[in-house]
Amino acid sequence: MSPSSKRATHTIVCVVDTETTFINETPRMVYHFGATFGDIEQENSFNVVKMDYYVKEVIEDLSLFLHQNKDGHNFGYNKSMARALKDAINNPHKVKRWKDIIKEWQDYLHAMNVEYLTSYNFNFDIGTDSSEIATIRKTHQQLTDKTFFLPRNVDYVCLMDIGATLFMNRNYMTWLDSLSEDEKNQMTTEKGNPSYSAQSCMRFINKDLWYIEQHTALRDSLLEFQLFAHFWGKWKSIIKKEFVNNVKSPSWQYLKKGYSATKKRQLRLGAKKKKKEKKIIQQELQLTQGGK
Repeated sequence: MSPSSKRATHTIVCVVDTETTFINETPRMVYHFGATFGDIEQENSFNVVKMDYYVKEVIEDLSLFLHQNKDGHNFGYNKSMARALKDAINNPHKVKRWKDIIKEWQDYLHAMNVEYLTSYNFNFDIGTDSSEIATIRKTHQQLTDKTFFLPRNVDYVCLMDIGATLFMNRNYMTWLDSLSEDEKNQMTTEKGNPSYSAQSCMRFINKDLWYIEQHTALRDSLLEFQLFAHFWGKWKSIIKKEFVNNVKSPSWQYLKKGYSATKKRQLRLGAKKKKKEKKIIQQELQLTQGGK
């Protein structure tokens, strides 16, 4: 390479996806863990490191497969989990204890010098605090009796937050409005609101309205890695400034009203500003009361 050649840049990320138990007494327990590590700035290649494991303590407990009503009566079973069990039996090397999965994951994060940790719905899969909804946090607490902490020196972002705010812009909404009713049904929720799922993002990018997300942990993390690369390539500076370590829940109302990306960003930052102003007012009140 000549000294004048442009130097390649690298941004190493880890995209996590989890598949979990649901509709029973112990929901949101991870039975399938997937992670994709790699450089989201790579061009003309797709070189990644992958993790694809079934959680032994969960996948072997058949009671967690069952769906239960409020009275505790079984009325069905988790078909995705049943398919996972079949794959686990055929591929026993993919079955590991939770503590070993987490150790391997954290070793990769440090060894590969990962800069950004993400998932499509960060607060569901990982969470920024000790929220009970975060699947990794709940599974870790349940199986190890220890609190899960975010990896040190690794920043985080939420892909759904970026997708709903930046990706689903005016161009996206104009395209959505141009669809026929049958086509539009592929891009909206049961209530008729614009969907901001990863599947909807990929359907728009590939213009394949009948694309179906696999809902298996590794496959989904690979898909979301590609989404992150797409987002990063278009809005890198905005993401670094406004979305890193600042996760917000998307508003379906903003999408339904067809707000532009600029307006959604302003509303998003405005909410942050108001929260900061409220905190300052509270501190001033405390100082005033303390001085009496």
